[in-house]
Amino acid sequence: MKKILISLLLLILATSPSMAQTLRGVVSLNDSTPCGYATVYIPSINRGIAANEKGEYLLDELPVGELKVEYSCMGQQTVRREVTLTKGDTLVNNEMLSEKLMLLPPSIVTVDGESPAQYVLRHVWDKADENRNRIDTWQAELKYELGMNDLEIFLHVIPKKFIVLLKTAATLSGFRKFLNLVLDHPSLKAKVSLLRTYANGKAKDSEQKLLYCSEKLTQSEQEILFNNKLAIEPNLFDEVYDPHEDWGRKGEMRDKFELVGSYELDGKMIDVLECITKRTRERTMENEAGEKEIVNKIITTTTKLHVVEDDWGILKMETDGERIHGLLECRDLGSGIYMPISSSMRLKLPTIPASKIQEGIEKYEQGGDDSDKANMSKSERKMFERFIDELKKHKDRDLEIDLYFAYDIKYRYFKVK
Repeated sequence: MKKILISLLLLILATSPSMAQTLRGVVSLNDSTPCGYATVYIPSINRGIAANEKGEYLLDELPVGELKVEYSCMGQQTVRREVTLTKGDTLVNNEMLSEKLMLLPPSIVTVDGESPAQYVLRHVWDKADENRNRIDTWQAELKYELGMNDLEIFLHVIPKKFIVLLKTAATLSGFRKFLNLVLDHPSLKAKVSLLRTYANGKAKDSEQKLLYCSEKLTQSEQEILFNNKLAIEPNLFDEVYDPHEDWGRKGEMRDKFELVGSYELDGKMIDVLECITKRTRERTMENEAGEKEIVNKIITTTTKLHVVEDDWGILKMETDGERIHGLLECRDLGSGIYMPISSSMRLKLPTIPASKIQEGIEKYEQGGDDSDKANMSKSERKMFERFIDELKKHKDRDLEIDLYFAYDIKYRYFKVK
C-alpha cells in the first residue's frame, strides 16, 4: 500500500449524475465505540469511501433514488442498508456493526512443503499478471483529500540543515514542489476531484477541480496539488498489485505471511493472510529512582490481506502500526479483476490536551540543575526552547497533530481485452 507521509469499468452508471445528494453518518461497534476506518460502499455505482478514525463518513454527489449501501469493518459482519435520496437531500445514516465474522480454520491444503500462505500469494500473483494484460481501458472519477494540522509547531523548530536534507531527498524523488507546498501551508486541508482515463498503458487526467481548500492557493500552487502523484499510482491496478510493494512478489514481507483463517462473504470464501513485523527502538527513560536508563521498545506492525479464493483477487488490505494506519478496499468490477474503490493513509498521533501543554511548559521553566534541561547540550537546549516558545502560542487549546491522505473512486467504464 502506498505511504502518504512521504508519500487511490463495460460498467456504465445505471443512474443519472447527481447534483448535490449526500449521505453521511457514523459507523460504530455494538459497544457504541467508533468503528474507525470502516468502509462504506455502494455497489450500484462502484463507489466507496473509508471512514475516518472516529467512524465518520461522507459520500457526496450521489444519484437520486434508492441505493443499497454496504457497511463493513475488519473483523465485523457486513451490514447492508437501503436508503432513498431525493434531489438536494442530505441523509444522515448512522450504522452499528454487531456481528463478528467467524474465522474458520484455513481451508487451503498444500503439498511439496509449500505453506498455505505461499500457495495463496502465488495464485494471487499469477492472476495479477494475467489480469494486468487483460485490462484494456478504463475511466474513473477520483476524489482525494489531503489534510495536515498543527505541523507548523514542529516545522518551526526543526534545524534548517534537516530541512535542506529533506528538500534534497524530495528533489531526487521528484516531489520537491509538493514538499514546498506542505512547508508553506502546514495546516492545509484540501479536496480535489479529477477524471482519469487509462488506455494503451498510459493514464491521462482531466477535469481537475479544487472542491475545497482551507487556505487560498495561487494558481501555480493549485497545479502542484493537482499534479501530486505521491500517493496514487497512474494505473490504479498497481495500487494493489505493484510487484515492488513491500508485500508483493519482490517484497521482503512476502515469505512472512501466514494464513490465519477464512470466512464466507456473498457465497465466496475469503482467506485472511497476516504478516507481523517487529523492530526494536531504543528510548531513554527515567526509572523510579530518577535515574536514566536505555529501554528497548518493540514496535509492531500488522499487515492483513483478504483474498477471494474463486478469483485470487485482493478484497482488502490493512496496515496497522504504532503511528500509521492504512486501509485499501477493492471490488470485483464484473470481470474477476479487483480494483480499488477507496483508500486511506493516516498518521496516528495522540491529541495533546491544553492542560498537559501548560504543565510541560511550567516543568521545563522551573527545572533545576538536576532536570533534563540542565543535562541538555547547547544545541538541544536551543531547539527545545524554540519548541517551548511555539507551544506557548497554542497553550490555550488542545493540539491535534494530524496528517492523512484518502481517496474514493467511481468507475465510469472498464473494458478488458
